[in-house]
Amino acid sequence: MSNFLAGIQFPDITAIIPEVIALIIGCLILLIDPFIPKQKKRLNGYIALFGFVVLFFVTLSYLGKSIVTFFDMFSVDNFSTSMKLFFFVANFVVVLISLRYLEMEDSNLGEYYALLMFATVGMMVMVSSKDLIMFYIGLETMAIPLYVLAGFIRMNERSAESALKYLLMGVFVSGIFLYGIALTYGATGSTKLVDIVRFTYINGVNPILFVAIILIACGLGLEIAMVPFHFWAPDVYEGAPTSVTAFISVVPKVAAIAALLRVYFEGFTFFAPYWQTVLWLLSALTMIIGNVTAVVQDNVKRMLAYSSVAHAGYMLMGILSFNELGVSSLVYYFFAYSFMNIGAFALVIYLRRKNIVGDRLEDFRGLAQKDPIAALVMVVFLLSLAGVPPTVGFVGKFLIFSAALKAGFYWLLVIAVVTSVISLYYYFKIARSMYLEEPVADEPLLQPLSVKIAIFLLAILTVVFGVYPTPIMNLADLSAKVFFGY
Repeated sequence: MSNFLAGIQFPDITAIIPEVIALIIGCLILLIDPFIPKQKKRLNGYIALFGFVVLFFVTLSYLGKSIVTFFDMFSVDNFSTSMKLFFFVANFVVVLISLRYLEMEDSNLGEYYALLMFATVGMMVMVSSKDLIMFYIGLETMAIPLYVLAGFIRMNERSAESALKYLLMGVFVSGIFLYGIALTYGATGSTKLVDIVRFTYINGVNPILFVAIILIACGLGLEIAMVPFHFWAPDVYEGAPTSVTAFISVVPKVAAIAALLRVYFEGFTFFAPYWQTVLWLLSALTMIIGNVTAVVQDNVKRMLAYSSVAHAGYMLMGILSFNELGVSSLVYYFFAYSFMNIGAFALVIYLRRKNIVGDRLEDFRGLAQKDPIAALVMVVFLLSLAGVPPTVGFVGKFLIFSAALKAGFYWLLVIAVVTSVISLYYYFKIARSMYLEEPVADEPLLQPLSVKIAIFLLAILTVVFGVYPTPIMNLADLSAKVFFGY
């Protein structure tokens, strides 16, 4: 018996401690929620905030470690650790802007924070996966809570509609992703990334894998919101609760792009010229359609939805560059995008009051006169989204564009620059409404404290890391070294 046990490879449980903690916190919130009085439901949010802080510091201790376990299906390295740190930072801010918002919507339920935690567990699994089946498990663990969150305000028709559209599109694309996995297994006999790359190295290129590469990209394309899988985004972003929109527009998108990067870099390395061509086309279309369509929007949430589509195109440039600068610039862009995009949606929540959602251009009219600080902060976020210095968005775009230039994608770089200029127009439609139009006589702003804290925190990070990007760049450089052998 001892000889038999000695031959068994036992998983290293320490690799999944953060995932287990997140799962326990989510279950804890569900267990105690029924015993919390309605007027004190905010306690669930405080538990989630504390949980994300704990998770951040626990995961921080994994920097510099390299663990591959669960039969080579799960890994802990600097890239996955950096991504998990990103998830916790972004989720902390999302919970912060949700505390008062859920009370205003009369939907302050513990399930909301538990679903955020469970979705985060799925994302953590995705970025640590080294097997396509494990990727799929993480993807579905993330996606199912998102469908529920999109329709969280159950009595709101737009929220219910957005959840249904998201669910139907998600189920359809999930099947495409599974078909890509099936083709990969049929061609290579394995779903492990290390086996796939070994098979292609020994046996050469299998034509079936060309189709699998496209299907896998399509399967992750829903959460990335890249063209042509972006049609759900404007409707879901508009109909979902604004705090959920802020979450969906950033965190799942980053998780899907990070997963795509790992699959292509570690599993389909020898197909790089092929998937670079595919991503070149998708990136270009995503940037063009996202920015051009945003120009004609008068709903700020829909405008930011198309803006989010465009930013997905910029992020894809980091993958197709297929160099160390591309990976490090992409990780930096993840953090930059979260600061400015969640901040912009937080301003929409800031304008929420009775009978006014705060998501139309008219709701921003004369904000500079009613609340000059809030208007200034919104301008900071808009400048960063457009890539104007000295914001974090400028540094992110500069690094991404530099990686594309280094890789020789000159025409794609031209498209990226031109579409960035186009984005200035619709971003400053909001700025014009705030500064050049007279305010509408309506109810005063509620100015919830938790939202104000989140907004100012994000504005500070947007400027500080634009002027001094070194801390995030150091983390991004550590992440890039995972894929380039040193």
